[in-house]
Amino acid sequence: MDRWTTLPIDFKGGLVTNMPPIQQGIAMPGSATALRNFEPSVEGGYRRISGYTKWDPAQVTGSAAEVRGVHEYKNEVYAAVGSHLYKSAGSGWTQITDNATYSSAGVTLSGTGKVRFAKHLFGSTKVLIVTDGTSKPYKFDGTTFSQITTAPSDLIGAKHVTVFKDHLFFSVDNTLISSVPYDDSNYDAALGGWITSYGDEITGLVPFRESLMVLTKRTIFAISGYSYSDFTSQPVTRDVGCPYHDTAQELGGDVMFLSPDGLRLLSATERNNDFGLGVVSKVIQSEMTSFMELSTQFSSLVIRGKSQYRVLGSENNTARANAPGIIAVQYSQQGGDNMAFAETRGIFARVSHSELLEEGELVIFANNDGYVYQMENGRTFDGAGIIARFDTPNLALSDPETRKTLYKCTLYAKQQGDFEAVMSTIYDFQQAGAVQPPSTTFNNVGSEASYYGTATYGTSTYGAATTRYTITQQLTGSGYTVQFRFESTDDSAPYNLDTLTIQYGQYGRR
Repeated sequence: MDRWTTLPIDFKGGLVTNMPPIQQGIAMPGSATALRNFEPSVEGGYRRISGYTKWDPAQVTGSAAEVRGVHEYKNEVYAAVGSHLYKSAGSGWTQITDNATYSSAGVTLSGTGKVRFAKHLFGSTKVLIVTDGTSKPYKFDGTTFSQITTAPSDLIGAKHVTVFKDHLFFSVDNTLISSVPYDDSNYDAALGGWITSYGDEITGLVPFRESLMVLTKRTIFAISGYSYSDFTSQPVTRDVGCPYHDTAQELGGDVMFLSPDGLRLLSATERNNDFGLGVVSKVIQSEMTSFMELSTQFSSLVIRGKSQYRVLGSENNTARANAPGIIAVQYSQQGGDNMAFAETRGIFARVSHSELLEEGELVIFANNDGYVYQMENGRTFDGAGIIARFDTPNLALSDPETRKTLYKCTLYAKQQGDFEAVMSTIYDFQQAGAVQPPSTTFNNVGSEASYYGTATYGTSTYGAATTRYTITQQLTGSGYTVQFRFESTDDSAPYNLDTLTIQYGQYGRR
C-alpha cells in the first residue's frame, strides 16, 4: 500500500522565472511561475489586487483627452489637460487656469508634455508648484494661480521639481537649478540660489535621507549639505543611470528606479555618503525585458501601506486591458534579497501619483480618456472584472522520478468579501499523454466556505465577509510533477491565498 504524505506549501517568494522548473519546485515551492494581478503581501501569501474607480464620474474637460499630470493639493485632486489645470473633490471639475476667480491675468499652461508637481510650506500657506516642460514654473496657493515670472530664463522648460533643504529644485534638460531658501520666486545666486550642470538629461529628483538624488540617463549624483553655502554634488555612479523619466521613487529606506537592465535599488550604507547599487529584478528578467519593449511611456508610484512600488507602462497601440505593469514589494528595509515581484495587466496609466494623507493613502492615475482614477479602490477595473492568475512551480513533491497520486488539498486563505476562483491541477508540465483532471470552481460568500455547485441558495450564507477560511478539495490524477493554477476573471472581492497543503501517495520505483 502506498503511504500518504502531507506537504504544506507557504505561498511566498513572488514571481520567479529564471530558475530551472524542477529546481524551482524543490527550492522555492511557494514561489510563482505566473503572478498577474496578484501581489505579494507583506502579511504573507499572494493577494488578488484591488481595483480602481473614477475619482470623479465626470471627464476633466467633458470629453476624452490626454491628462498630462495628476496630483493632490488641500484634499482635492488636480489634473492638467491641454493648457489648463483643474481641481475636483470628487463631484465635478473646476478650471483653475485662465479663470477670473483664480487667475485674473489669464495664465495658462504651455506645451503638450507631462505636467509635474511639488508642494512646499515655506510660509504659513502650502503652495503647489507646477511645471509643464515648456515654460517657466507656475504656483498656486489655493487662491491665486500665477507663473513665477521672476524666475530666470534658465528655468524655461523646467520638468522635474522637488523640495530639498527648504529650497525648490528644478531640472531643465541637464541642468539643476534651485531657489533661495524659503522663497519660490527668488533664484539669485548671491542670496542662496544654486545651479549646476550634468553631462546628461536629468530624469528624476528624489530626496533621500540627507541627500538629493539626481538621476540622469547615464549617471547618478547625490547632493549633500544643509544649505546653499555647503551644497556639494558627488557622483554615486557614472556607469549606471535611469533613462526612463518618472520611474524613480523612494521605497522604505531605498530608492527604486528603472534602468536598461531592470529595476535597481539605490541603498544607503553605514558609511556616510556611500550607496549600494544593484539590479533586484533578475528573477523576472524576461518579464522586465518584455515590459520595457511593450511600453513607450512610464509612470510610477509607491503604496506605502503595502511597502510596494509599481511601475506602469503605456503605449498608444496597446489595448487598455493589456497595459503592463510591474509590482515590487519590499518585505524589509534595505536589500534586494527581500524583494518579491508580480505583474499587472489592465492599469493604463500615463501619469500617476500617491500620497499619504491624514484620511489614508491616496493613489491616483490617468491616461488619454479624460478621466482620473483612484487605484486601490473597489473590486473591479472601473466595472470590468479583474483577470488574475497565479501558477505554482511544477512540484516534484518528494522525488521527480517517482509517480505520485494526489488525494486531497486544503487551501488556507483570507477574504474581503464574496469571491469565486478556479483551481486547475496540471500534471507533468501538461505534456502530451498526461491525463489532466477537470478544473474546480470554488467560492466563499459567507462565514464558511461553500463549494460551487453544492451550496444551496437560501440555506448557505451569502454576502457575509470573513477574515480567514479554509477550503478542502478532493483531488484526482497522478504524475511525476504537479502544478496548481488559480484564476479569477469576475468582480470578486480581493482575496489572499496563504498556504496549500497536499496529501498524496507515492509509488515505489517500478
